[in-house]
Amino acid sequence: MNDINEFEAILLVDDDPVINILNSKFLRRAGYLHKIWKFEDGLEAYKYLQHIIETQKNIVNKNPVLILLDLNMPDFSGWDFIEKYKHLDVTLKKNFRIVVLSSSTSKADIDKINENENVFGYIIKPFSIASIDAIEKFFKYS
Repeated sequence: MNDINEFEAILLVDDDPVINILNSKFLRRAGYLHKIWKFEDGLEAYKYLQHIIETQKNIVNKNPVLILLDLNMPDFSGWDFIEKYKHLDVTLKKNFRIVVLSSSTSKADIDKINENENVFGYIIKPFSIASIDAIEKFFKYS
């Protein structure tokens, strides 16, 4: 992947609705053309991910969906999302790419995410042009 527009859609998962709106607007201004879904709850986002899997299971050669995931959310956090996600079948995971977008600057959080085989990168908020460049670089050589 060389361009953010190669993603079929983007799931923004952050408990702050203002952050989701700002990130959505930023992605549009940066030229992202496809569907953006916004979720304020990790469990709601995970259930939607399961819905995508169920409704598109027979579709092949689709571009993956990018999941921009906050870590620190009440009730069902980004950590919980990642934990449930790791149990998905490997063939299903090919359809998704998780990038953490968090305000946490904790070295422990960053190291734990960087060691996770299901997460492609870690970006510290706020979202910016540099963030989009980083996302594209995460996938350019994968």
